[in-house]
Amino acid sequence: MRALLVEIICPDHGLERFRIKVKRKFNMPKNSIILKFRSKPHKEVSCILVGRNVTRKEIEKFVLEYLQKDWMYNNLIYVKPI
Repeated sequence: MRALLVEIICPDHGLERFRIKVKRKFNMPKNSIILKFRSKPHKEVSCILVGRNVTRKEIEKFVLEYLQKDWMYNNLIYVKPI
């Protein structure tokens, strides 16, 4: 899996789709998942850094939990691995 395609209903813009890249790193702990944020224009998730032993289901579960904490979970249509 290289990315997750997320589709939400945005109250301002209507239907919105975006990708979150998944980068597998070998120099970090084996079972860790870390979000990397963009600094400009505002704090958005640019990619997810994962360790060697992290499975696809664990990544999807982590993203859904993150979106559940944020406002986007209520407007979420789907999260699809690419």
